Amino acid sequence: MKQTKKFVKKYRKSILVSLFVIVFAVGVVVGSFFLPQRSLRSATKRTPIYPSIYITGSDGKTSTMDPMVSAMVADKETHAKRGLVIVVNTDNDKLTVTGKISENNHYPTIEVGMVKGTNNSLKYERALKDVMSYLGSHYNVSYANVLGFSAGGAGTYRYLLQYGYDRSLPPVKKFLSLDGQYNASTAQPTQTLDNVLQNGPVNQTKYYQYWTANYEKLDPSIQVVLLAGDFNQEKETDGVVPWADAFSIYPLLRKNGNPVEYYVFKGNNTYHADVPKNAEAINYVKVFFYE
Repeated sequence: MKQTKKFVKKYRKSILVSLFVIVFAVGVVVGSFFLPQRSLRSATKRTPIYPSIYITGSDGKTSTMDPMVSAMVADKETHAKRGLVIVVNTDNDKLTVTGKISENNHYPTIEVGMVKGTNNSLKYERALKDVMSYLGSHYNVSYANVLGFSAGGAGTYRYLLQYGYDRSLPPVKKFLSLDGQYNASTAQPTQTLDNVLQNGPVNQTKYYQYWTANYEKLDPSIQVVLLAGDFNQEKETDGVVPWADAFSIYPLLRKNGNPVEYYVFKGNNTYHADVPKNAEAINYVKVFFYE
């Protein structure tokens, strides 16, 4: 009798464990048949994309950047494909998005414009923030490259100073400034371009003073290229923006430790409004963004 009790006590725990395992296994099998299944898409992120964003200038029209975007897409070595066209209304933070990014489009182009044209770099900063928020919430963006044309260049720089470390937004790897305006197109008659590149402009507007007060906020890992058109070499200007303005942030970028280069491009379409059509500028973008 005592041996029987010992036997029961000894193996009772094992029997309970076995019963639990059997019940759990049955539950898993039943659940696999009757419970709703998670789709593969909900369980995993989309394939990563690496968009290049083209921000227009003061006219606000996305079509301004279309010649440059068309050239990127036409060159098969870039692997770029058309993605989205986004028009931003900063008065109500509304985006009008057209186009789509297909599953096999890993290097989509994103053209960004404004409902109303503006020289206000603050509005471009807000516009890019809205665009980045949209891309981050709808796509798996590993990183983005951003081109800012004219006032869009200053707006991009402002965005990078304010949000470059914001990990809730897609990171920016490369920034290209195309005839960017950073000092209100202010001439520097007492300075050569070389002097501006070394020391910055002598005549500084409130806009440039903002850069000097905040340049250290930029993530130093962001690679930068500054481009300007050679419309009038003697006056060192693209016809609207002096080179001393377009390249004025160069010493700040150097001081901050960013990899930065500057180029003056020649040929046809070097006047400010026409530079998105310039063949040399287009080639610089191809090399910087896609190679």
